[in-house]
Parts: sequence; structure tokens; C-alpha cells
Amino acid sequence: MDEFSQQLNQLLMSTYRDVGKLEEGMLHSVSGMDVSIGELHLLEAIGENRERGVLLCELAQRVELTPPTVTVAVNKLAFKGYVQKTRSTQDKRSIIVTLTRLGKKINAAHRYFHEQMVRSIERLLSIDEREGLLHGMRSLNAFFKDALIDQERKDADEVSGNDAQEERV
Repeated sequence: MDEFSQQLNQLLMSTYRDVGKLEEGMLHSVSGMDVSIGELHLLEAIGENRERGVLLCELAQRVELTPPTVTVAVNKLAFKGYVQKTRSTQDKRSIIVTLTRLGKKINAAHRYFHEQMVRSIERLLSIDEREGLLHGMRSLNAFFKDALIDQERKDADEVSGNDAQEERV
């Protein structure tokens, strides 16, 4: 790897790790909250719909996990008292998930953490640096989205290739 690649790789890994550590620290500072970062992001997705809540199947799509995985996670969050599950009045098979008062408290603390983090970064940069950072972050985001799409295509091709191979046998 050339020097730029090494520095970029180190910065990406370090930034990802440090943001995670900061989030973990925020979680521990809110007394009595035993929530993982994954659970925290699930609470965030549930909280986007405020009082209406979200259907379990929609939540799975939003966080890009399988419905059984989300069901297990939601059950854990319900056991901890952070979410409430109710049956839909329109379709009794569907489950609606909403935040409890405690879940709203955690979600608000998480939102506050992100607001403070962004404001702190903003204060460090000049207007030109902010624009440059946004441009670079948009480019990085597009790169990762494209890479994920390519990976999904490869995975789908492998599955369809395996299916074709099984049919021949």
C-alpha cells in the first residue's frame, strides 16, 4: 500500500472505532442503561415514527436485518422495558413496536450525543473545510453503497449459480 492508502485505511478504522467507543461511553454515562450499540440503533429506528410505532416487518427492512433477527432483538428490548409490542388492529398477525418512556429517554440521549458530536466537529472546521468534508463524506458514502450493491449482486449470482448446479445434478 502506498502512504496515502495506509493513512486513509488507518483513519477509516480509527474513526469507526472511536465513534463506537464514544457511543459506548455515552451509554454507560446514562445510569442504569444496559443497551448495546446495535440495540441503540434499533431503538433509534423505532423512535423515528414517534407515537405511531413501526410494524416489525417494516423495522426489519429499515435496519436491513431478517425479521427473525429483529424479533429476537425486539423481544430482548421489551424484556428490558425499552419497547412495547402490540398487535395491529388492522392485521392481527402484525406486531407494532413502540418505545416506552425509558426507551424514549435512551433514544433522546443518543440523539443528543450525535447532535453534540456534529456541533463539536463543526466548530473545528472553517466553512471551506466543512464543504470539503461534506464532499468527501458524500463520495465515501457513495463508494460504500456501490460496493454493497456489487457485493449483493455477487452473492445473488453465487446463489443462482448454486441453484443451477443443483438442477444439473
